Amino acid sequence: MSITPNKSGSKKKELSTPANSSTEKEEQAPKSKKPAREGETARETIESIVFAFVLAFLFRTFEAEAFVIPTGSMAPTLFGRHKDLQCEKCGFEYQFGASSEIYRDANVVVGFEGNDARIQKSICPNCRFATKKAYKAPAYKGDRILVNKFQYELTDPRRFDVVVFKMPEDSKTNYIKRLVGLPGETIRIHNGNVYKLDKNNKEIILRKDDPEKQRVIQIPVYDDNYPETELRKAGWPARWEAVSKSAKETETTVNGWSETNDKWKTDAEKHAYSIPLKVAQEGKTHWLRYRHFLPTQAQWDRLKNGDPLEPRPSLIGDLCGYSTVSQGASEPVSLNEFFWVGDLTLSGNLEVTQMGPDADIILELTEGFHLYRCHINPHSGEARLARIDESLDSEEEIDLAVAQTNLRGEGSYSFRFANVDDRLCLWIDDVLIDFGPGASYTSSDVSGVMPQETDLSPVGIAMTAVAATVSSLLIERDIYYRGGDERANQFRLPLDNVSAWQTTYRNRKKDWDSMEFKIPEDHFFVLGDNSPNSYDGRFWQKTHFVPRSAFVGKAFYIYWPHGIPMGVEDGWAIPISYHKKETRSGIVKDRSYPLHYIPFYPNVGRMKRIR
Repeated sequence: MSITPNKSGSKKKELSTPANSSTEKEEQAPKSKKPAREGETARETIESIVFAFVLAFLFRTFEAEAFVIPTGSMAPTLFGRHKDLQCEKCGFEYQFGASSEIYRDANVVVGFEGNDARIQKSICPNCRFATKKAYKAPAYKGDRILVNKFQYELTDPRRFDVVVFKMPEDSKTNYIKRLVGLPGETIRIHNGNVYKLDKNNKEIILRKDDPEKQRVIQIPVYDDNYPETELRKAGWPARWEAVSKSAKETETTVNGWSETNDKWKTDAEKHAYSIPLKVAQEGKTHWLRYRHFLPTQAQWDRLKNGDPLEPRPSLIGDLCGYSTVSQGASEPVSLNEFFWVGDLTLSGNLEVTQMGPDADIILELTEGFHLYRCHINPHSGEARLARIDESLDSEEEIDLAVAQTNLRGEGSYSFRFANVDDRLCLWIDDVLIDFGPGASYTSSDVSGVMPQETDLSPVGIAMTAVAATVSSLLIERDIYYRGGDERANQFRLPLDNVSAWQTTYRNRKKDWDSMEFKIPEDHFFVLGDNSPNSYDGRFWQKTHFVPRSAFVGKAFYIYWPHGIPMGVEDGWAIPISYHKKETRSGIVKDRSYPLHYIPFYPNVGRMKRIR
């Protein structure tokens, strides 16, 4: 992603300090017994203003500078030119890129007289409905960020910093990416992860050392506060459901888990699931599981046409909702989703109302051959991490680590359980629990990672002797770093057929999901967060690396995302400027496509530190 300096800041280059003007006036002024207070006050005011401009210029030159993000290669961390939309089917709010609509450094829409590149549709990443509202939705310029230009004068760039640098292939262009490889390292990308090779050629996963950084760059998979209600009414299976291994198999049975609605009680309006006291007193373990019954546009079309729905569970893929758009009236929406993602995070709210003597709360994440569990004892607050290998009995757990939490006794709590970069993390009430080194593992030491039938239902919550309610359940995934090129687009990886996906992936992995780079000394390797749609170190032609001398600084704050116009859909927001378009008579205003509106309010929620 290339970035441009904020225009409002660039004018400061034209300012300079007047040469000794105030000193000369002081020498020529006649002597007076009484001090000329008014003259001195005016002079001091002028001096203060000039000095302020000098300080601002120096601050911009040596300390910090404002930049504008034009493209979406760092989404969802940073947005380029984009549109905000609320899905008309599930209500989920999301963003999608629109930088390809216009020419760089202009507000002129690409194309000529009606055959333009306006965004026609976008797909909701939560329910996969393709909406035509994308065409008329307002477009916003990219995030405005502050870059600390002095930091790398004192310290070396650190892994996973978001860095600004001069593009090696075009020294006049600023780019922004995430730094992942350090000088002298050999970097390998495959299975969505980045590894460095030690002297024995053994892979060492490069995880985000700070779990908080890992947490903020997660990508939504499904938010249960926004279900696909219309499909549900037509018979589409709920993604979260009470299940049992012993129940009779049905059309919606996934990996042996069948629906059993007599234990967990569902409150559809509150998006909550409860174990009543009577059930809790049985002392048995009752499971609530997520099944990845992901709708497709074909299913929405079948609903519209009155045809029977055909639900099939699938693997969680590496879709980046920011990139799911179509341009031109005849272009289909490109999902650009090929690879299975096993690094998942579950979060939600928990209300404990009563506990028996053997009370146990279980959070479970599946990845390939392994189940990773977190047991929480609500009497003591103790949390225990464990792993179950597919080759063992389903309840034969291998203990990993134990730690203390504040989830103790009846009350309301928030929770977050993650299996990302070969490390298990738990947050209770936004406090990271320290499990020590036992929470980390090495995939190759536990038979590697390939999807299994268990990954069709990869997340579970269970209660034993606990009356409780869980709500606002959210599943997110880690960034999947693609280790290949556009040849992946030539093949269809069937995410709804596990065995076919395994076969296809094994046969093609070396072609388009495996890369290796040897980084020279004093050089660095960078990647974009929007891996399916990022022109980064993987694909540069002249070099794959950034020299130390090319660094501009570290991005550290989004100070102005964009203004949010008020009442656009209601029709009372007032356009004050418009995009432009090319016609036979030249470039003219396109009054069907406003650029700025009034009134508006700042998008305070995205004013934040960049991690």
